[in-house]
Amino acid sequence: MAFHFSLAAVLKLRESIEQQEYLNLEKIHQEIAHAQAEIAKNELRQGELQQDRDEQLPGSMPSIHLQSIFEQIFTLEQRKDALKAALVELAIKKDQQLKIYNQARQKREVLESMRERQYTLYQREETKRQQALMDDLFLARLRRE
Repeated sequence: MAFHFSLAAVLKLRESIEQQEYLNLEKIHQEIAHAQAEIAKNELRQGELQQDRDEQLPGSMPSIHLQSIFEQIFTLEQRKDALKAALVELAIKKDQQLKIYNQARQKREVLESMRERQYTLYQREETKRQQALMDDLFLARLRRE
C-alpha cells in the first residue's frame, strides 16, 4: 500500500500561493532597483548639466541657454524627488509583501510538517507489517519442519 497524504491538494495549493507571493516580492524588488537606477541616472545627468553650466558661465553664454540648463536641472530635481517618494512607498509595499510571503511560507511549512509526520508514521507501520509478514513466514517454515 503506497503512502497517501490526504491534504496533498491543499499542500500543492499552499506551495503555489507561496510561489506567487515570492514572485510578487521579487517584482517589488525589481521596481525598487529600477527606481534607484533612475535616481542615479538623474543625478549623473544633473551633474553633467551643472558642469556644462559651470564651464560656460565664465565665457559668453546666451541667457536662453543658461535658462534651459536651469530648467533641465529643476526638472531633474523634481523627477528625483518623485522617485524618492516612490521609493518610500515601495519600501512600505515591500515590507507588507514580505509579511504576506512569510505567512504563506509558514502555512506551507505547517502542512509539509504534517505530511512528514504522517509519512514517518506510515513508514513505521509499513516496517511493522513487513516484520509481521517475515515472522509469519518464519513460523510457517518452522511448522513444516
